[in-house]
Amino acid sequence: MNFRYSEYLSSFHPGSRRPLNNLYMAPADVAKAYIYRLCHEIGANADAIYNAKTGAWYFSSGSSTIELFLTTIETGRQAERTFIRCFAPICAIPEDTKKKLEIFKIALEINADRMGIKLSALSDKGLLCAVTERDIDGMDYQEFITIISDISYWADHLKEYFKNHFGGSNH
Repeated sequence: MNFRYSEYLSSFHPGSRRPLNNLYMAPADVAKAYIYRLCHEIGANADAIYNAKTGAWYFSSGSSTIELFLTTIETGRQAERTFIRCFAPICAIPEDTKKKLEIFKIALEINADRMGIKLSALSDKGLLCAVTERDIDGMDYQEFITIISDISYWADHLKEYFKNHFGGSNH
């Protein structure tokens, strides 16, 4: 990863999306700077927790692992939007059709009730995951931290909830 966070660390004003020298940074670079800043603040090495194969950073929080990555999509107006996305595994999706249906029903109910996160099935991995995402354009550092804090809280809470209701081990 060739991003040089150290060049931006001392120049960022808290809560700003631009360095103090007022040079514009592309939103994706701002998001990467936030990731590096968070890692610096928690004593982690951003390059060490980055997986080039998946294009994601992996954080441990409580009993959960949070996968954080940037996704760029093209909109209908031929413009691109970049999102920060976080996934946290909650539980394995059972093979038993009745249990699977019950888990999906509860997941949909939780999606309607909870703010800031949603539950989603990653069928290729056989997992139910907590997911959060936000367009990074205009995102400040506090919003970034809130996203990470929210998914950390909900991942632990929901892992315990599904373990208590369906037994077995959490992912």
